[in-house]
Amino acid sequence: MSAPTALDSGALVTSLAWSAPADEAAVSPPLDEWTGTQRRSDTRLKQFTRTHNDLCTQAVDSFEIAAGLEAAGVSDSRARSEFGAASVFELAEAMYALVPRRPTTRAKPVDRWARPPHRHLLRGLLYGLPGLLYAVALTMLHAGFNGALLLGSAMFAAGLGQAVAVLGNVLLGRKHRGAASAFFRLALLVGAVSMTCVMAVAWTSRTLSSSLVVATFLILYLLAATVLMVEEADLLLLAVLTPGVIVAVAALADVAVVPRAATVAVLSFSVIGAVVAGWVRVSVKPKSTVAYVRAGFGLGRHDYLLAARYFVYGIVTAVLGAFAVVDAIMRGTEFGPGPIALMMLPLIASLGVAEWFVYTLRSQAVTALHGAVSIDSFRASARTLLLRALLMYCVVLGFLSTTVVLIYGSEPRSVFVLNTVAYAVLGLSFFCGTLLLSLGRRSLALALTAVALLVDTAFRFLLASSGPEALAVAHLATFLMLLFLIVPVTLLQYSRAGVHR
Repeated sequence: MSAPTALDSGALVTSLAWSAPADEAAVSPPLDEWTGTQRRSDTRLKQFTRTHNDLCTQAVDSFEIAAGLEAAGVSDSRARSEFGAASVFELAEAMYALVPRRPTTRAKPVDRWARPPHRHLLRGLLYGLPGLLYAVALTMLHAGFNGALLLGSAMFAAGLGQAVAVLGNVLLGRKHRGAASAFFRLALLVGAVSMTCVMAVAWTSRTLSSSLVVATFLILYLLAATVLMVEEADLLLLAVLTPGVIVAVAALADVAVVPRAATVAVLSFSVIGAVVAGWVRVSVKPKSTVAYVRAGFGLGRHDYLLAARYFVYGIVTAVLGAFAVVDAIMRGTEFGPGPIALMMLPLIASLGVAEWFVYTLRSQAVTALHGAVSIDSFRASARTLLLRALLMYCVVLGFLSTTVVLIYGSEPRSVFVLNTVAYAVLGLSFFCGTLLLSLGRRSLALALTAVALLVDTAFRFLLASSGPEALAVAHLATFLMLLFLIVPVTLLQYSRAGVHR
């Protein structure tokens, strides 16, 4: 239900690279191997320029060096303590003055963001299809506690999936394949055991309900789906998900009467199948798993803090994306699951296109940076590329939203139109947020979306006694505010050369 962020093993590995400090010896040869005009003395600053040799020799000005140093984690305090410079910018000026420019004659750098479009469209399908299962689950429950329980489990699962994906990607980015497999298996085992224990306790205490079963199964499914998507087993996940999707479409479209027991059985099959597929996909020896667990999988404090940010971001975006569901639970039955699914359809159907545009933007930035003759020219090119992508994505969302509005003919139509447009605006904001995440600007993305959530929540309580139209307008205004804030921030960050190195 949330926009793709950390689930793609290729999309965010670059921005997570700071979690795996590079081996400086692997970046540049030892000092003694440089001779003649390549030789620099062994002073601290000159050794540091050798560590960042490509950055110093290829930079068009000191600002590009400063951007590269910031991207590498060099702070003002380190510049003062180690090199006696007042700031990173002063250190960059010293490095720029010290090292002569030697423009590269190498071919275009390897583009790690190049992917075939069909892969993005497939992954977008996998991002969106669980929304159909979620809508069917809503039809089995009622507003109030049962609906709130299902909604809460979906929010928690969204955050948990993001956290697990990030930690798995960190391990895979460090080439720790065995540790990643052990971590995924432990996550699946803990999820399955926890789900079984919760239902067993509920059964013995006579509090077991369909809402609790659906909620626990939803968390377990998204956990297993996360493992499969990080492992790039997209087709396998699609095969497991297909039976549940068929039943969901039949139930929502009223093309067939699907018995409740059959629906539960098929959805359970999808969940259990995803767990089994994930377990088999990440094969690792039991003894090795125990050893990895004792070693903490090689993960550190910074890794867990990073995962915590994605956990919160996943919950925040999921809550924002479920605003129509929250309204239905809190205010009664203005809309059923079918209309709500239609409202969300433009956003869900465009997730694959959004991921494709994010990859394309990152790929185009590599080309633009390689051919830029100055920082200013790169900034201009980058801004043009991003604005063009935003316009194209806006056209896609606009076409899908218009189609949905024309199809829907029930009342209250005005609220349906406002909410559908709000989802389209939210989709543009999620697109910018995903791009910020890929650039490593996690705190910015989280802060902006969290502010939007707080404002939207405040409107919901302030307008508790108002009609549905007023609340729908408030949602749309909140998401427009988020869009107007996040677009300039994304333009500024995307046009910085240092974030693309």
